[in-house]
Amino acid sequence: MLIDNTMKKFESYQSLDDYFSRTYNELGVEPYQFCYIYSDFRAFASCINANLEKEQFCESIINPLINSKKTVIIPTFSYTTEGIFSIEKTPTHLGALNSWILSQPSVKRSEHPIFSFAAIGSKSSLVENCGKSAFGKDSIHERLRGKKCCFINIGRPIEYGITLLHNVEQSCGASYRFHKTFKTRVFKENEYIGSGYTAFVRRRDVPSHDFKFNFLKASKMLYDAGIVNQVGEPTALTNVSLYDYDKTREILVRAFLNDPAIFLSKPFIQN
Repeated sequence: MLIDNTMKKFESYQSLDDYFSRTYNELGVEPYQFCYIYSDFRAFASCINANLEKEQFCESIINPLINSKKTVIIPTFSYTTEGIFSIEKTPTHLGALNSWILSQPSVKRSEHPIFSFAAIGSKSSLVENCGKSAFGKDSIHERLRGKKCCFINIGRPIEYGITLLHNVEQSCGASYRFHKTFKTRVFKENEYIGSGYTAFVRRRDVPSHDFKFNFLKASKMLYDAGIVNQVGEPTALTNVSLYDYDKTREILVRAFLNDPAIFLSKPFIQN
């Protein structure tokens, strides 16, 4: 029933561009300069039933933001833990929108071989020349603080988690993760630019705990705080959800300091 309602709502608009433009405005995107997008189209595209090719579908999602002078940032993680990472050539291992953005002529991509980000828009240079830490000093996550950024989830429930939580874990000193350095060699325009990039990764030395994350409690806190504006139904994967970046981080920091196992699948006492 919820999917049917979403389809009827879409059919009342002139085009998919119009649907997203009006939806973003309804959700409150206007004051933001940066839009960090999480997406999963497997159910969402079927629900919309717009009969568009991938290129048109992705453009309909992004164009309303670019036309409103927003800069769009999308994860393009490749998880290249060894060998060579080429900023221009190494594909992402994520979804359709993630790969689409890498094909855009004006795209800029960050250098981290495991956790890279791509951006298009007037302020896309924010993702370039970052530090070597995936989640710490001079990372994308730190650079977006105080920059009027929002998250937008499309067809992906907030309960599935956000990478920002690893920035929070690192900033707050989570003892169930550690800093790992990777020897992957990074190239830009066929020129070697460096190695030794780091990530704050899960420990594997505690047999009784796998330290997998669980974002259910934390996501409920975001909803309870009233910072999530949303249309569609997350359980049906038809949602478009918008929530403030800085407010999200503040809530997650407080949550971790109150309960250092808040992001874990089962309890753990900090060392």
